[in-house]
Amino acid sequence: MGRPRKCRWVEMEPGITFFKPQGIPLRGLQQTVISVDELEAMRLADFLELTQEEVAKRMQVSRPTVTRMLARAHRAVADALVHGKAIRIEGGDYRLNAVQIQCGACGHPWVAPEGKDLPPLCTECMRQEGEGEGEKE
Repeated sequence: MGRPRKCRWVEMEPGITFFKPQGIPLRGLQQTVISVDELEAMRLADFLELTQEEVAKRMQVSRPTVTRMLARAHRAVADALVHGKAIRIEGGDYRLNAVQIQCGACGHPWVAPEGKDLPPLCTECMRQEGEGEGEKE
C-alpha cells in the first residue's frame, strides 16, 4: 500500500478548460485530460521557466512528484497534438493558494495569488489595490 497523495498547491484555476482542433465539432473528437495540478506544473516550469525544484517548493510537493506531473501533462498534450484530440482540463488533488480581494476604487472582487509583494491589478478598472484611495476630485 502506497502513501496517501499529498495535496498540491495551485495559484489559480484555469479560466479555459477545453482546447480542440479548429473546424471539428467537439462531439466528433476524442479527448485527453490534464489535471489542474498538472497544468499548474506546466505553467510554472514551461511558461514561467522555473526549475523543477522551484516548482516543487511553490506547489509544496517533492521534486520527483513534479517530474511525474510534467511527464503526464507533456504526454497528454503531445497525444492531443499528434492525434488531433481535444484537451480537457479538470480534476486533480489540489488546493487553491489564493486570496479574495475587493478593489478599493471600483468594488470589483477578484482572486489573487497569496504571498505576492506588490498588490495585483484589479481586473475591472486595472488599478492596483489601494490606488486612488484618499484622492480628491
